[in-house]
Amino acid sequence: MLTGDKFAVYQRFGGDLDARTRAAPDTRTLLSDEEWAMIDDLRMQIAVVRSGRASEAFATTVQQRLEEIADADLRAALWGSAPP
Repeated sequence: MLTGDKFAVYQRFGGDLDARTRAAPDTRTLLSDEEWAMIDDLRMQIAVVRSGRASEAFATTVQQRLEEIADADLRAALWGSAPP
């Protein structure tokens, strides 16, 4: 499950996994590379939904995935952080 603390690590490095790996490899104990990729994926999927180019089924799937892995505050943060 993704948490606000994990998302804070992601944001600290602006979503740049290479920068995190070089500057603070110890943060891998807080946020794994797999979780990092999950955040990247979710942000891209949210961007597609926000653009209006997603099918209703895709939008529903993204929303369900968010509900499964993040609390309401983190869902809002992820939704707000996705590129327009």
